[in-house]
Amino acid sequence: MKLKVHVASRDSGIILILTLFTLFIVIALITQLSLGSEVLYQSSRNYSVKMQMRLAGESASQELFTLIRDDASGEASSGLSAALSGGQFALPGMEGAGFDMSGGAGLEEPEIGESEPEENDDSQVDSFEDAWAKPMRIQMGEYQITTFVDDENGKFHLGQLCVSNIEEQEAAIERAERIIDLLREDFDDDISESDARVIVGNIMDWLNPEFRDIDWPAAPRLNTDEVEDTFLLLNTLEELMLIEGIGADLFYDQVREGSMIAPGLESVFTIYTLPQFEEPGFQDNNADSVSSDDTNAIGDAIAPPMQGEEGEVESSNPQLSGMPPLEGEGGLAGVLETDPIVGLKININTAPRAVMQGLFPTYRLSRSQSESVIEWRNEVDEDALERQQDEIVEQEDAELRESIFGLDQEEPKKIFRELTDLEQIPGFESDNVDPETQLEIDSLLGVQSEVFSVYVYVHANSYGEFEPDDYYQETPGISLKMRAIVWRCMVEGEAKLVYLRNWHAVPNTRWRIPDYQRDLPSFRPQRYE
Repeated sequence: MKLKVHVASRDSGIILILTLFTLFIVIALITQLSLGSEVLYQSSRNYSVKMQMRLAGESASQELFTLIRDDASGEASSGLSAALSGGQFALPGMEGAGFDMSGGAGLEEPEIGESEPEENDDSQVDSFEDAWAKPMRIQMGEYQITTFVDDENGKFHLGQLCVSNIEEQEAAIERAERIIDLLREDFDDDISESDARVIVGNIMDWLNPEFRDIDWPAAPRLNTDEVEDTFLLLNTLEELMLIEGIGADLFYDQVREGSMIAPGLESVFTIYTLPQFEEPGFQDNNADSVSSDDTNAIGDAIAPPMQGEEGEVESSNPQLSGMPPLEGEGGLAGVLETDPIVGLKININTAPRAVMQGLFPTYRLSRSQSESVIEWRNEVDEDALERQQDEIVEQEDAELRESIFGLDQEEPKKIFRELTDLEQIPGFESDNVDPETQLEIDSLLGVQSEVFSVYVYVHANSYGEFEPDDYYQETPGISLKMRAIVWRCMVEGEAKLVYLRNWHAVPNTRWRIPDYQRDLPSFRPQRYE
């Protein structure tokens, strides 16, 4: 009898252990399913939030595109865009947003009322006094959107390192070396002249196909012609970070202590500005065929796009590839028959300090002369200030302006409306600049721009109203930072925007770097109503 009780007790224990073991397995499975569902939910939610942020950013950018486009016709020269004439922050593709979906790449001008003529027509001049250059803040639901526009025509085009004329190439190499040498001269990580020479040498090696091997491969190009390339031009400017001696800390702007920004290569170099086109249909893929008489030409670096048999856009320029077909009157229609373009001339109104001082050797243009140019464009324009004070703005327009641009407005600065304005600066009188230097100034500098990097920063602020403590403190919370590069071309007197590079994420926030950072006034946050 005792034996039966003992056996039954042992069987019950085994059953209990198996039951507990099964229960633990069930609990583990339920926990795993619960965690998996939570992860899936959070991933889906994060993806949904990112998509909403991207759509909000692209939608808000339409007002910025309108500013850039209208500036070419003088309709935004007063400092206010179609935001004050009925433009709404609609989703891309909606009527009134200024986005033409017929071709997908053209931004057509909406109907607007006639504007009063300005005393000075600045439609052929681009500067930081234009409306597109002003920081904007747009609130869309729970998302706060800020913008920044970078003028690519204020930078030195690295394609000039690839011209076939040896004399011009050597001059371009020396300019690039001087620009890098001057890039961070006010900081502890100042780049020496010898280091700048090494960096430019490495860039030249990167562009030379003879230096490419299995350890240093060339990125695939879209050029399918069987020709031997003299140079392998950059697909994107970020490709510079693949080159020895150029890391992210040198490529990107660096925010330092004391509200100081150490400029990066992204602030002074570009590959997106356009050379002078020959004629529609011209496409030469041999860099050696570049005419040495045209200092704006860089061969097949950026050849114009061509229309294939099926209407597809073909181009040897990777920045113009992948565009939608030409349909009707929208999209890319007409851009091959543009009015004369700016080319590779550097905008004297927007060029960073390092570019302005590095274009010419000091024996051609002294440091004091180049510094005088920078000082002049930072002086207050008394005439513009008087016109601004006399400007009559309706109450509704004023409230909208304040909500977008803020209440605090800087005093307007002087701008170069033409290169002859240089004669107003001491040291640039006709008898102080030799004819050869003057010719070089005329060939290198201009006052217009046509290629712009548009940055949109979307913040999902979960901390309520946020007030920064310094110039470059960012809003906390989830953020999405993205950029598009657009070309503003004039087709039969009408401005059209074409994507050279579509929207893509960027890792860092960009700010405009003042010419005189150490003289910035004490920080005061921008006030909005």
